[in-house]
Amino acid sequence: MIINKEKGQAGLYIHIPFCLKKCGYCDFLSFGGCTEELQRQYVQALVKELGFYKGEGRTIDTIYIGGGTPSLLPADCVETILAAAREAFMVAEDPEISLEANPKTLTEGKLKAYGKAGINRLSLGVQSMDDRLLAFMGRAHDRADFLESWRMVREQGFFNVNVDLMFGIPGQTQEMWEDSLRQVLELGPEHISFYSLQLEEGTPFCRKYKAGEMDLPPAEEDRRMYHQGIRMLKEAGYDHYEISNCARPGFASRHNLKYWNFEEYLAVGLGAHSFRYDQGRQRNVSRLETYIQRIGQGLLPVDAGAFQEESRRDYMGEYVFTALRKSEGLDTADFEKVFGACFFSVYKEQMDAVSAYERQGLLRVEGTRIALTERGIDCSNEIMAEFV
Repeated sequence: MIINKEKGQAGLYIHIPFCLKKCGYCDFLSFGGCTEELQRQYVQALVKELGFYKGEGRTIDTIYIGGGTPSLLPADCVETILAAAREAFMVAEDPEISLEANPKTLTEGKLKAYGKAGINRLSLGVQSMDDRLLAFMGRAHDRADFLESWRMVREQGFFNVNVDLMFGIPGQTQEMWEDSLRQVLELGPEHISFYSLQLEEGTPFCRKYKAGEMDLPPAEEDRRMYHQGIRMLKEAGYDHYEISNCARPGFASRHNLKYWNFEEYLAVGLGAHSFRYDQGRQRNVSRLETYIQRIGQGLLPVDAGAFQEESRRDYMGEYVFTALRKSEGLDTADFEKVFGACFFSVYKEQMDAVSAYERQGLLRVEGTRIALTERGIDCSNEIMAEFV
Protein backbone atom coordinates (compact mmCIF):
# COMPACT_ATOMS: atom_id res chain seq x y z
CA MET A 1 0.00 0.00 0.00
CA ILE A 2 1.26 3.46 -0.89
CA ILE A 3 -0.63 5.03 2.01
CA ASN A 4 -2.21 3.66 5.17
CA LYS A 5 -5.81 4.20 4.14
CA GLU A 6 -8.13 1.23 3.92
CA LYS A 7 -9.92 0.61 0.65
CA GLY A 8 -13.51 1.75 0.80
CA GLN A 9 -16.13 2.36 -1.82
CA ALA A 10 -14.45 3.87 -4.86
CA GLY A 11 -15.66 6.33 -7.45
CA LEU A 12 -15.83 5.54 -11.16
CA TYR A 13 -15.13 8.17 -13.83
CA ILE A 14 -16.12 7.48 -17.45
CA HIS A 15 -14.74 9.82 -20.11
CA ILE A 16 -16.67 10.72 -23.26
CA PRO A 17 -14.45 12.86 -25.52
CA PHE A 18 -17.05 14.01 -28.07
CA CYS A 19 -18.51 17.53 -28.38
CA LEU A 20 -20.78 19.38 -30.80
CA LYS A 21 -17.83 21.72 -31.28
CA LYS A 22 -14.73 22.77 -29.37
CA CYS A 23 -15.03 25.93 -27.27
CA GLY A 24 -12.35 28.60 -27.62
CA TYR A 25 -11.08 28.25 -24.04
CA CYS A 26 -11.25 24.46 -23.62
CA ASP A 27 -8.16 22.29 -23.20
CA PHE A 28 -9.97 19.13 -22.09
CA LEU A 29 -9.36 15.96 -24.07
CA SER A 30 -12.30 16.35 -26.43
CA PHE A 31 -13.09 17.04 -30.06
CA GLY A 32 -16.07 17.86 -32.26
CA GLY A 33 -17.27 16.70 -35.64
CA CYS A 34 -17.30 12.96 -34.89
CA THR A 35 -19.81 10.64 -36.53
CA GLU A 36 -22.29 8.49 -34.62
CA GLU A 37 -20.50 5.46 -36.04
CA LEU A 38 -17.26 6.52 -34.34
CA GLN A 39 -19.12 7.29 -31.12
CA ARG A 40 -20.60 3.80 -31.07
CA GLN A 41 -17.21 2.26 -31.82
CA TYR A 42 -15.80 4.15 -28.85
CA VAL A 43 -18.65 2.98 -26.60
CA GLN A 44 -17.91 -0.62 -27.57
CA ALA A 45 -14.31 -0.08 -26.51
CA LEU A 46 -15.45 1.47 -23.21
CA VAL A 47 -17.62 -1.56 -22.49
CA LYS A 48 -14.66 -3.86 -23.09
CA GLU A 49 -12.41 -1.78 -20.84
CA LEU A 50 -14.99 -1.89 -18.07
CA GLY A 51 -14.98 -5.66 -18.48
CA PHE A 52 -11.29 -5.75 -17.53
CA TYR A 53 -12.33 -4.79 -13.98
CA LYS A 54 -14.77 -7.67 -13.62
CA GLY A 55 -13.70 -10.06 -10.90
CA GLU A 56 -11.89 -7.48 -8.77
CA GLY A 57 -14.87 -7.31 -6.44
CA ARG A 58 -14.71 -3.53 -6.03
CA THR A 59 -17.73 -1.62 -4.81
CA ILE A 60 -18.38 1.82 -6.26
CA ASP A 61 -20.81 4.36 -4.85
CA THR A 62 -20.36 7.20 -7.36
CA ILE A 63 -20.26 7.17 -11.15
CA TYR A 64 -19.42 10.31 -13.08
CA ILE A 65 -19.82 10.41 -16.86
CA GLY A 66 -17.83 13.43 -18.00
CA GLY A 67 -16.27 14.84 -21.11
CA GLY A 68 -16.51 16.32 -23.60
CA THR A 69 -20.27 16.20 -23.85
CA PRO A 70 -21.68 12.83 -22.72
CA SER A 71 -25.22 13.98 -23.55
CA LEU A 72 -24.19 14.09 -27.21
CA LEU A 73 -24.20 10.27 -27.29
CA PRO A 74 -27.34 8.44 -28.39
CA ALA A 75 -29.34 7.55 -25.27
CA ASP A 76 -28.95 3.80 -25.79
CA CYS A 77 -25.16 4.23 -25.65
CA VAL A 78 -25.41 5.77 -22.17
CA GLU A 79 -27.65 2.89 -21.09
CA THR A 80 -25.12 0.39 -22.48
CA ILE A 81 -22.22 2.03 -20.64
CA LEU A 82 -24.01 2.01 -17.28
CA ALA A 83 -25.12 -1.60 -17.75
CA ALA A 84 -21.48 -2.55 -18.37
CA ALA A 85 -20.40 -0.65 -15.25
CA ARG A 86 -22.91 -2.60 -13.16
CA GLU A 87 -21.65 -5.82 -14.70
CA ALA A 88 -18.03 -4.98 -13.86
CA PHE A 89 -18.50 -3.59 -10.35
CA MET A 90 -20.68 -3.99 -7.31
CA VAL A 91 -22.69 -0.76 -7.17
CA ALA A 92 -23.75 0.51 -3.76
CA GLU A 93 -27.44 0.66 -2.88
CA ASP A 94 -27.62 4.45 -3.00
CA PRO A 95 -25.12 5.55 -5.65
CA GLU A 96 -24.65 9.05 -7.02
CA ILE A 97 -24.66 8.71 -10.81
CA SER A 98 -23.86 11.96 -12.63
CA LEU A 99 -23.81 12.93 -16.27
CA GLU A 100 -22.50 16.14 -17.83
CA ALA A 101 -24.77 17.73 -20.43
CA ASN A 102 -24.77 20.59 -22.88
CA PRO A 103 -28.22 22.25 -23.02
CA LYS A 104 -28.21 22.04 -26.83
CA THR A 105 -28.09 18.23 -26.77
CA LEU A 106 -30.85 17.35 -24.29
CA THR A 107 -34.22 15.95 -25.32
CA GLU A 108 -37.14 14.55 -23.36
CA GLY A 109 -36.34 11.13 -24.80
CA LYS A 110 -32.75 11.25 -23.60
CA LEU A 111 -33.78 12.43 -20.14
CA LYS A 112 -36.31 9.61 -19.81
CA ALA A 113 -33.61 7.13 -20.80
CA TYR A 114 -31.18 8.63 -18.28
CA GLY A 115 -33.67 8.22 -15.45
CA LYS A 116 -34.39 4.63 -16.49
CA ALA A 117 -30.65 3.89 -16.57
CA GLY A 118 -30.23 5.14 -12.99
CA ILE A 119 -28.72 8.59 -13.57
CA ASN A 120 -29.81 10.77 -10.65
CA ARG A 121 -27.61 13.84 -11.01
CA LEU A 122 -27.05 16.11 -13.99
CA SER A 123 -24.40 18.79 -14.53
CA LEU A 124 -25.39 21.42 -17.08
CA GLY A 125 -22.60 23.38 -18.77
CA VAL A 126 -24.34 26.76 -18.96
CA GLN A 127 -21.39 29.17 -18.36
CA SER A 128 -23.41 32.37 -18.89
CA MET A 129 -26.95 33.67 -19.38
CA ASP A 130 -25.68 36.32 -21.83
CA ASP A 131 -25.99 35.22 -25.47
CA ARG A 132 -23.19 37.55 -26.60
CA LEU A 133 -20.73 35.96 -24.17
CA LEU A 134 -21.87 32.46 -25.09
CA ALA A 135 -21.24 33.18 -28.76
CA PHE A 136 -17.86 34.72 -27.98
CA MET A 137 -16.80 31.59 -26.05
CA GLY A 138 -17.93 29.32 -28.88
CA ARG A 139 -20.69 27.63 -26.91
CA ALA A 140 -23.14 25.56 -28.95
CA HIS A 141 -26.17 26.70 -26.92
CA ASP A 142 -27.82 29.99 -26.05
CA ARG A 143 -29.90 31.19 -23.10
CA ALA A 144 -33.15 29.93 -24.62
CA ASP A 145 -31.67 26.45 -25.10
CA PHE A 146 -30.74 26.32 -21.42
CA LEU A 147 -34.15 27.48 -20.22
CA GLU A 148 -35.87 24.87 -22.38
CA SER A 149 -33.51 22.14 -21.16
CA TRP A 150 -34.12 23.24 -17.57
CA ARG A 151 -37.87 22.86 -18.07
CA MET A 152 -37.39 19.34 -19.43
CA VAL A 153 -34.93 18.37 -16.70
CA ARG A 154 -37.36 19.30 -13.94
CA GLU A 155 -40.37 17.79 -15.71
CA GLN A 156 -38.49 14.51 -16.08
CA GLY A 157 -37.88 14.37 -12.33
CA PHE A 158 -34.23 15.40 -11.94
CA PHE A 159 -33.85 17.24 -8.65
CA ASN A 160 -30.11 16.98 -8.09
CA VAL A 161 -28.74 19.32 -10.75
CA ASN A 162 -25.53 21.30 -11.01
CA VAL A 163 -25.13 24.39 -13.17
CA ASP A 164 -21.66 25.47 -14.33
CA LEU A 165 -21.06 29.22 -14.58
CA MET A 166 -17.98 31.17 -15.62
CA PHE A 167 -16.71 34.63 -14.74
CA GLY A 168 -13.69 36.69 -15.76
CA ILE A 169 -14.68 36.41 -19.43
CA PRO A 170 -13.37 39.09 -21.80
CA GLY A 171 -16.11 41.70 -22.20
CA GLN A 172 -17.96 40.56 -19.08
CA THR A 173 -18.73 43.23 -16.50
CA GLN A 174 -19.54 42.83 -12.82
CA GLU A 175 -23.18 43.59 -13.63
CA MET A 176 -23.29 40.94 -16.36
CA TRP A 177 -21.83 38.32 -14.01
CA GLU A 178 -24.28 39.14 -11.23
CA ASP A 179 -27.19 39.09 -13.68
CA SER A 180 -26.26 35.60 -14.93
CA LEU A 181 -25.88 34.29 -11.40
CA ARG A 182 -29.14 35.91 -10.30
CA GLN A 183 -31.07 34.35 -13.19
CA VAL A 184 -29.69 30.89 -12.35
CA LEU A 185 -30.41 31.33 -8.64
CA GLU A 186 -34.04 32.10 -9.47
CA LEU A 187 -34.30 28.61 -10.99
CA GLY A 188 -33.02 27.03 -7.76
CA PRO A 189 -30.49 24.38 -8.85
CA GLU A 190 -29.18 22.18 -6.06
CA HIS A 191 -25.53 22.86 -6.91
CA ILE A 192 -23.61 25.64 -8.65
CA SER A 193 -19.99 25.47 -9.82
CA PHE A 194 -18.38 28.81 -10.67
CA TYR A 195 -15.02 29.18 -12.35
CA SER A 196 -12.76 32.00 -13.47
CA LEU A 197 -11.81 31.75 -17.13
CA GLN A 198 -8.26 30.41 -17.42
CA LEU A 199 -6.04 30.71 -20.48
CA GLU A 200 -4.68 27.26 -21.27
CA GLU A 201 -1.75 26.65 -23.62
CA GLY A 202 -2.76 25.49 -27.06
CA THR A 203 -6.29 26.92 -26.98
CA PRO A 204 -7.57 29.56 -29.44
CA PHE A 205 -8.14 31.98 -26.54
CA CYS A 206 -4.54 31.64 -25.40
CA ARG A 207 -3.24 32.25 -28.92
CA LYS A 208 -5.43 35.35 -29.28
CA TYR A 209 -4.26 36.68 -25.92
CA LYS A 210 -0.59 36.22 -26.82
CA ALA A 211 -1.18 37.92 -30.16
CA GLY A 212 -2.73 40.93 -28.41
CA GLU A 213 -6.13 40.23 -29.95
CA MET A 214 -7.94 39.65 -26.66
CA ASP A 215 -7.78 41.12 -23.16
CA LEU A 216 -8.84 39.60 -19.86
CA PRO A 217 -10.60 41.60 -17.15
CA PRO A 218 -8.14 43.02 -14.57
CA ALA A 219 -7.29 40.62 -11.74
CA GLU A 220 -9.01 42.93 -9.25
CA GLU A 221 -12.25 42.75 -11.27
CA ASP A 222 -11.99 38.96 -11.48
CA ARG A 223 -11.65 38.73 -7.70
CA ARG A 224 -14.60 41.09 -7.15
CA MET A 225 -16.73 38.82 -9.32
CA TYR A 226 -15.63 35.79 -7.33
CA HIS A 227 -16.32 37.21 -3.88
CA GLN A 228 -19.62 38.77 -4.92
CA GLY A 229 -20.61 35.38 -6.30
CA ILE A 230 -19.87 33.74 -2.96
CA ARG A 231 -21.93 36.37 -1.13
CA MET A 232 -24.90 35.94 -3.45
CA LEU A 233 -24.76 32.16 -3.18
CA LYS A 234 -24.53 32.19 0.61
CA GLU A 235 -27.42 34.63 0.85
CA ALA A 236 -29.46 32.23 -1.29
CA GLY A 237 -28.80 29.37 1.16
CA TYR A 238 -25.89 27.62 -0.54
CA ASP A 239 -22.90 26.22 1.35
CA HIS A 240 -19.54 27.25 -0.12
CA TYR A 241 -17.92 23.87 0.50
CA GLU A 242 -15.04 24.03 -2.00
CA ILE A 243 -13.14 26.84 -3.73
CA SER A 244 -15.29 26.71 -6.88
CA ASN A 245 -18.40 24.90 -5.67
CA CYS A 246 -21.53 25.71 -3.69
CA ALA A 247 -24.43 23.43 -2.85
CA ARG A 248 -27.66 23.35 -0.94
CA PRO A 249 -27.38 21.24 2.24
CA GLY A 250 -27.04 17.57 1.33
CA PHE A 251 -26.20 18.19 -2.34
CA ALA A 252 -22.40 18.48 -2.38
CA SER A 253 -20.91 16.41 -5.18
CA ARG A 254 -20.12 13.04 -3.64
CA HIS A 255 -17.94 12.04 -6.58
CA ASN A 256 -15.81 15.20 -6.63
CA LEU A 257 -15.36 14.97 -2.87
CA LYS A 258 -13.50 11.72 -3.49
CA TYR A 259 -10.81 13.72 -5.31
CA TRP A 260 -10.55 16.30 -2.54
CA ASN A 261 -10.70 13.70 0.26
CA PHE A 262 -7.86 11.63 -1.25
CA GLU A 263 -10.13 8.64 -1.81
CA GLU A 264 -9.79 6.04 -4.54
CA TYR A 265 -11.31 6.50 -7.97
CA LEU A 266 -11.13 4.30 -11.03
CA ALA A 267 -11.42 5.69 -14.53
CA VAL A 268 -12.10 4.36 -18.01
CA GLY A 269 -12.00 6.00 -21.39
CA LEU A 270 -9.63 8.10 -23.42
CA GLY A 271 -7.00 9.85 -21.28
CA ALA A 272 -8.86 8.98 -18.07
CA HIS A 273 -6.95 9.21 -14.75
CA SER A 274 -7.22 6.65 -11.92
CA PHE A 275 -5.91 6.66 -8.37
CA ARG A 276 -5.52 3.52 -6.26
CA TYR A 277 -3.84 3.20 -2.90
CA ASP A 278 -1.88 0.10 -4.00
CA GLN A 279 -0.94 1.28 -7.49
CA GLY A 280 -0.80 5.06 -7.30
CA ARG A 281 -1.89 7.13 -10.28
CA GLN A 282 -2.21 6.01 -13.85
CA ARG A 283 -3.59 7.48 -17.06
CA ASN A 284 -4.98 5.98 -20.22
CA VAL A 285 -3.56 6.77 -23.64
CA SER A 286 -4.85 10.00 -25.18
CA ARG A 287 -4.98 9.10 -28.91
CA LEU A 288 -8.39 7.76 -29.91
CA GLU A 289 -7.04 5.36 -32.53
CA THR A 290 -4.51 3.91 -30.07
CA TYR A 291 -7.15 3.53 -27.36
CA ILE A 292 -9.58 1.63 -29.59
CA GLN A 293 -6.78 -0.48 -31.05
CA ARG A 294 -5.42 -1.58 -27.66
CA ILE A 295 -8.85 -2.42 -26.34
CA GLY A 296 -9.48 -4.46 -29.49
CA GLN A 297 -6.28 -6.40 -28.79
CA GLY A 298 -7.45 -7.17 -25.26
CA LEU A 299 -4.83 -4.87 -23.73
CA LEU A 300 -5.21 -2.31 -20.96
CA PRO A 301 -5.04 1.15 -22.57
CA VAL A 302 -2.74 2.55 -19.87
CA ASP A 303 -0.10 5.07 -20.92
CA ALA A 304 2.92 3.64 -19.09
CA GLY A 305 4.99 6.79 -19.57
CA ALA A 306 2.34 9.28 -18.48
CA PHE A 307 3.38 9.55 -14.84
CA GLN A 308 6.65 9.51 -13.02
CA GLU A 309 6.79 7.34 -9.93
CA GLU A 310 5.63 9.37 -6.93
CA SER A 311 7.17 9.22 -3.47
CA ARG A 312 5.36 9.11 -0.17
CA ARG A 313 6.22 12.78 0.29
CA ASP A 314 4.65 13.55 -3.10
CA TYR A 315 1.40 11.99 -1.92
CA MET A 316 1.54 13.95 1.31
CA GLY A 317 1.77 17.17 -0.69
CA GLU A 318 -1.15 16.15 -2.92
CA TYR A 319 -3.20 15.27 0.15
CA VAL A 320 -2.62 18.73 1.64
CA PHE A 321 -3.20 20.51 -1.68
CA THR A 322 -6.58 18.87 -2.32
CA ALA A 323 -7.72 19.14 1.31
CA LEU A 324 -7.09 22.89 1.34
CA ARG A 325 -9.52 23.29 -1.57
CA LYS A 326 -12.36 22.41 0.80
CA SER A 327 -13.85 25.02 3.11
CA GLU A 328 -13.34 22.65 6.04
CA GLY A 329 -9.68 22.40 5.11
CA LEU A 330 -7.08 19.92 6.24
CA ASP A 331 -7.51 17.67 9.28
CA THR A 332 -4.01 17.09 10.66
CA ALA A 333 -5.26 14.15 12.73
CA ASP A 334 -6.49 12.42 9.58
CA PHE A 335 -3.18 13.21 7.88
CA GLU A 336 -1.37 11.34 10.66
CA LYS A 337 -3.76 8.39 10.37
CA VAL A 338 -3.26 8.17 6.59
CA PHE A 339 0.51 8.58 6.46
CA GLY A 340 1.58 7.42 9.91
CA ALA A 341 3.45 10.67 10.45
CA CYS A 342 2.79 13.87 12.37
CA PHE A 343 1.82 16.71 10.03
CA PHE A 344 3.68 19.29 12.11
CA SER A 345 6.85 17.19 12.03
CA VAL A 346 6.70 16.54 8.30
CA TYR A 347 6.13 20.23 7.59
CA LYS A 348 8.06 21.77 10.46
CA GLU A 349 9.94 24.04 8.03
CA GLN A 350 6.60 25.44 6.81
CA MET A 351 5.18 26.26 10.24
CA ASP A 352 6.57 29.80 10.28
CA ALA A 353 4.82 30.44 6.97
CA VAL A 354 1.59 28.93 8.31
CA SER A 355 1.74 31.24 11.32
CA ALA A 356 2.39 34.24 9.08
CA TYR A 357 -0.56 33.39 6.84
CA GLU A 358 -2.73 33.00 9.92
CA ARG A 359 -1.72 36.44 11.22
CA GLN A 360 -2.53 37.93 7.82
CA GLY A 361 -6.01 36.39 7.91
CA LEU A 362 -5.31 34.05 5.01
CA LEU A 363 -5.36 30.78 6.96
CA ARG A 364 -7.62 29.65 9.77
CA VAL A 365 -6.15 27.24 12.34
CA GLU A 366 -8.70 25.69 14.70
CA GLY A 367 -7.87 22.56 16.70
CA THR A 368 -6.63 19.90 14.28
CA ARG A 369 -7.85 21.79 11.20
CA ILE A 370 -6.07 24.22 8.90
CA ALA A 371 -8.21 25.96 6.28
CA LEU A 372 -8.04 28.83 3.83
CA THR A 373 -10.11 31.87 4.65
CA GLU A 374 -12.10 33.50 1.87
CA ARG A 375 -9.31 36.08 1.53
CA GLY A 376 -6.78 33.28 1.51
CA ILE A 377 -8.40 31.71 -1.54
CA ASP A 378 -7.13 34.66 -3.60
CA CYS A 379 -3.55 33.51 -2.97
CA SER A 380 -4.33 29.80 -2.56
CA ASN A 381 -1.74 28.68 -5.12
CA GLU A 382 1.01 30.47 -3.20
CA ILE A 383 -0.12 28.94 0.11
CA MET A 384 -0.60 25.43 -1.29
CA ALA A 385 2.81 25.55 -2.95
CA GLU A 386 4.38 25.60 0.52
CA PHE A 387 3.43 21.94 0.92
CA VAL A 388 4.09 20.53 -2.55
